[in-house]
Amino acid sequence: MTKQEIQNEFKEVTGINEAKKIYKILAKRLHPDVGGSEEEFKILNSVYTELIEHKIYFSSGVKIDIELEKIISLILYFENITIELIGSWIWVSGDTKSIKDKLKELGFKWASKKKMWYFGEMKAKNLKPKSMNEIKNKYGSKTMKSTEKKKIES
Repeated sequence: MTKQEIQNEFKEVTGINEAKKIYKILAKRLHPDVGGSEEEFKILNSVYTELIEHKIYFSSGVKIDIELEKIISLILYFENITIELIGSWIWVSGDTKSIKDKLKELGFKWASKKKMWYFGEMKAKNLKPKSMNEIKNKYGSKTMKSTEKKKIES
């Protein structure tokens, strides 16, 4: 397979799980141990790595960093929480007391003034803290899950 043909296989991918599934199917065909060539397998790995490292699209059409998508997928099943993607941060609010250890384990930090958990890199301490509305207005916001039901907004 050429690089273009391999890229075409990933053309309609909307999430990491779908990308992994396609990768596994192609790896079974292109790996040198099962009749493929070393060159084709290197191309597959290159295309897959490029896709994973340079962002992927969530099925809702929101462009999202692959690391953030992984984290969101690990917390989507929790009840009574709201998950918001604001800029390059994930913010979680609602009934989080029972899941605080899991959130900490995943790398979330508690924003005591906002009474919310966040995941993402804070470059520096802001001397003039902003409200959530100011942050949403500056970076954009997408609610990935609300406390109402287990669903992702489209």
